[in-house]
Amino acid sequence: MRKFLKKIKNEKGALTFEFLGILPFFFMFFLLLWQVVASGYAIYTVKTAVNEGAKSYSATKDVLEAENTVKKAIGTSNVITYDEMSIIPDVNGKFELIVKVEHPLVFIPKQWKDETALTFDQSVVGQVLVE
Repeated sequence: MRKFLKKIKNEKGALTFEFLGILPFFFMFFLLLWQVVASGYAIYTVKTAVNEGAKSYSATKDVLEAENTVKKAIGTSNVITYDEMSIIPDVNGKFELIVKVEHPLVFIPKQWKDETALTFDQSVVGQVLVE
């Protein structure tokens, strides 16, 4: 009986089981952290692109050049995809430039990325410098 109690109180290998129990939570935490970083990058990139597009349009008043500037600022990435750009003119040379993009979730398989992608837009109001 004494040997049996000794074996039950033996804690060899307990650390391994505790580590294996918490390992899935570490994986989920790092997946979530990676998604947050990718989303932050996507938002920052779209804000930069819309500002660059507005600068280009205000200097040239050329929609195609502004759109090319936006596309170039967004670039090619797996975390952000250019959708469309529109310019709404206003009185006295003011305008609103709107850029729409899609941001797919990083950890979703490729066959589901289109259905789960987040669509968001960013806009800026500017003034045309050239008449």
